[in-house]
Amino acid sequence: MNIKKYKNYLFLLPFLFLFLILLDWHYSIGLSADDLFFYTIPQESDILSFVTERYDIWSSRTLIEYVLCHILQLPLILWWYLDSLIFTFIGILTFKLIDGKHKIFYATLSCVLCLSFIFSSYYALSSAGFITTSINYAWPLFSGLLAIYILKNYTANDTGKIKRILAYIISVLCLLFAVNNEQLAVILLGLFVLYYLFNYKTEINKKCYLIGLSAVIGIINTIICPGVPKRFISELKWFHDYLQLNLLNKLNIGLSSIINRCVTWCDLTTLILLGIIAVSVYLLTKNKKKAMISFIIASGFWILTLTDNLMLLQIMNANITRYGYVPISLKRMILSLTIYGIFIMTFLYGLYIIYKNQKSVLWPVYSIMFVGFASTIMFGFTPSIPSMERMYIFFYYGNMLAILIFIKQIIEKRIKT
Repeated sequence: MNIKKYKNYLFLLPFLFLFLILLDWHYSIGLSADDLFFYTIPQESDILSFVTERYDIWSSRTLIEYVLCHILQLPLILWWYLDSLIFTFIGILTFKLIDGKHKIFYATLSCVLCLSFIFSSYYALSSAGFITTSINYAWPLFSGLLAIYILKNYTANDTGKIKRILAYIISVLCLLFAVNNEQLAVILLGLFVLYYLFNYKTEINKKCYLIGLSAVIGIINTIICPGVPKRFISELKWFHDYLQLNLLNKLNIGLSSIINRCVTWCDLTTLILLGIIAVSVYLLTKNKKKAMISFIIASGFWILTLTDNLMLLQIMNANITRYGYVPISLKRMILSLTIYGIFIMTFLYGLYIIYKNQKSVLWPVYSIMFVGFASTIMFGFTPSIPSMERMYIFFYYGNMLAILIFIKQIIEKRIKT
């Protein structure tokens, strides 16, 4: 028996445990909310006719909803296994993206962070029915990651022609499914643009153009979809004042929503990310005070959510996430902006210290964080209040990926100690 051969696969053990944990958790999940709506469709009409009609009156997510309707016709136990595998493979593909030398350590870390990502996203995933939401958000995320992994590893010139063609076909299909989620299409386009801006003076990897083109196709599909404006009109019932907002008001709502979430919501991925930034600041400056201040100020507001001192949170949250800062009272606006200002300046200070010393190796982290943050500003451009929680899912995943890259830089001494 060749023991060394099996040692190469030991890194898969943490992912096996992750799968078993996720499967045990899925056993408690049943159909609810939108799951029940999509479940009954085949009993009333043909699935293809249904998604075609939905494209005309409601949503551009034709591919996603076509898959969703078919999945819901299968025994629920099959979805439990499929969804557990999807989340497990999100962890595996994330691990593969960072390509670290210490495989077992990074595999275990990827599993832990994947669980923190799911924990942070739990409310969002269950908000419209777990099956519907996971297929609309987690499955496109998996498809996008799989396409990137295949393009990176199986399309090299020294790969066999048939294998390379098959890899491109699978990648295109995965990307088309991924960008059928309009938020993910915007994120992929944003990452492509940032990659191009950082590398246009050198040789651009031509495979990245496929990702950028797919993202553009996904966005165009959303723009030309006749159902999107009809859905917009229907969802004005959630936000009657939306038509009175101008561009600045919408940006105001988007910015205030994400900053308010980072400050007053106990999100595990963001909290871990802030801790890693504080550690990096210490390693670069050897200044314990700066590192502690960077972490305590930026994360101390979460203590408010764990105590009985909820008055301040109520003052900060009242109407801010729905209307932004402008319409609220002057006193409340000054209080909120002061607290947000402390958080933002501390966070930016930590990033500046790191970036000042590590420009070449950390730009992917800042790109991921920037695009993840920017994607949530889309809050201000939809009147669909019930859907807003789901728009944080990709933000949480971006935090997870940024944490892994930060830790890799620290371990591999790229962040100088």
